[in-house]
Amino acid sequence: MDSRTLRNLMRIVQTGSLSAAAEQSCLTVQALAAQLNKVEEQFGFRLFRRSNKGLTLTSQGSELTPFMDQVLAATRQLEEKVTALKTPRQRSLKVALNTTLPGEFNRRMIDRLIAVFPHYQLEFSYAESMENLSKLKNEDFDLAILIGQQSGFSSISMPDVQVRVVGAHCGDEDDSLGLLGDKFQVRPAQECPYSHSFLRFLDAGLGEYGPSQRMVYSCSETLTLSLITQLDGLGLVSRDAALRNGLAIFPDFEDFLEVRLAVNNPELSDQALHDVVDLTLQERAERDIRRRPHRYAEKQVAAEIRT
Repeated sequence: MDSRTLRNLMRIVQTGSLSAAAEQSCLTVQALAAQLNKVEEQFGFRLFRRSNKGLTLTSQGSELTPFMDQVLAATRQLEEKVTALKTPRQRSLKVALNTTLPGEFNRRMIDRLIAVFPHYQLEFSYAESMENLSKLKNEDFDLAILIGQQSGFSSISMPDVQVRVVGAHCGDEDDSLGLLGDKFQVRPAQECPYSHSFLRFLDAGLGEYGPSQRMVYSCSETLTLSLITQLDGLGLVSRDAALRNGLAIFPDFEDFLEVRLAVNNPELSDQALHDVVDLTLQERAERDIRRRPHRYAEKQVAAEIRT
């Protein structure tokens, strides 16, 4: 007895009528009656009593009804599972973009990720490097754009993409570091990607300061920009951020930090990841800039998976 016949028998149970059950089953009354007779012959007893008022279950039929329901429920589950297995499941991919980088870079990264991972449901977020690093560690993000070297995750260098870090303040651009020495220092926290750049900035002329030096620490470029303005301070931010916020840029210092695609999903193939970064998203601005004192560039490396 197949599941279709079993469903037809349950329609008879529910309606108590051969004609009504036949209509629901898209069968003639004669065809449905033949199915019922065949099943009863196989079982060796009647499932229904026939009368002018319709069909009612016999005692044996009543005892079998719960089992028929269970078989039909299991059949439906099996059919749903088969259908689900036939349809490829769309996997999700969580990607943390970086607010420090230009909007055009992030837009092109989104286009690139969509092209490289067409069978994934992509979920994007938008934050600074420190928050992106936290998302990799604590929120199961698969990919994140980070600035500078970060330990703990495999990563690929983004060719020809760097963040240009400058000293910014609220004074005049021709103010010397000596004049700026008394300003409130907004220093990057140790885990911030700009922390090593700030040490280089000190080497460029600020010198060493004792405990009396006024300073605060920040892990966020957004917070640093706010503190520079509120405290009439001096700090490191990206050149684009300094220009957007109308800050003066100290002319004798620049640092360039590499941008990396951090990976937290071993199922993503090396080829796919290299396809993501194998695109010049913007020309490196420093190519045509003359070298000046105290301009540094972190060593550029070829795109590779690193641990």
